[in-house]
Amino acid sequence: MTDSNGSGLSEYIMTALLQLMEKKRFDQVSITELCEKAGVSRMTFYRSFDGKTDVLRKKCAAITDEFVRTSGISYRKDPLRSYFTKLFTHLLNNRETALLLLRDGLLWVVKDDIDRVFLTAYAGVYEEYKTRFITGGIFDVYRLWLENGCRETPEEMALRLSAILEK
Repeated sequence: MTDSNGSGLSEYIMTALLQLMEKKRFDQVSITELCEKAGVSRMTFYRSFDGKTDVLRKKCAAITDEFVRTSGISYRKDPLRSYFTKLFTHLLNNRETALLLLRDGLLWVVKDDIDRVFLTAYAGVYEEYKTRFITGGIFDVYRLWLENGCRETPEEMALRLSAILEK
């Protein structure tokens, strides 16, 4: 993600917030502290973001959009096991960020992003209730997996979810 001037300042801010969250809770990080860590002014911060939560939303969107773009993942086209293996491998690769969000009660940011992508991609393909049911189920399984320490491999998670959906 780059800013209008191409400087990539938004990425510095997003990275700085996650680094600060490794040391303290989200609600304890001030905008001033975040700006200092990122090496930007408050004016620059507010040119790109509405607040700290907006930083998390944009970071999640950047991670998700990059994954969708590079993986070619498709709920319609991939066999279920392949789809879930790709998805849970991606989720495992981003576990540290997710655990920070979970710790601070902010995992809903991930859920909102899952909805953003899935509901857009499958609008008109699946009936609205089915789409919400699928995204909610995937998210809740993901949350439980995180809470349980990601004990199962992505392949094991794929096998579990495929078995549930194929019944």
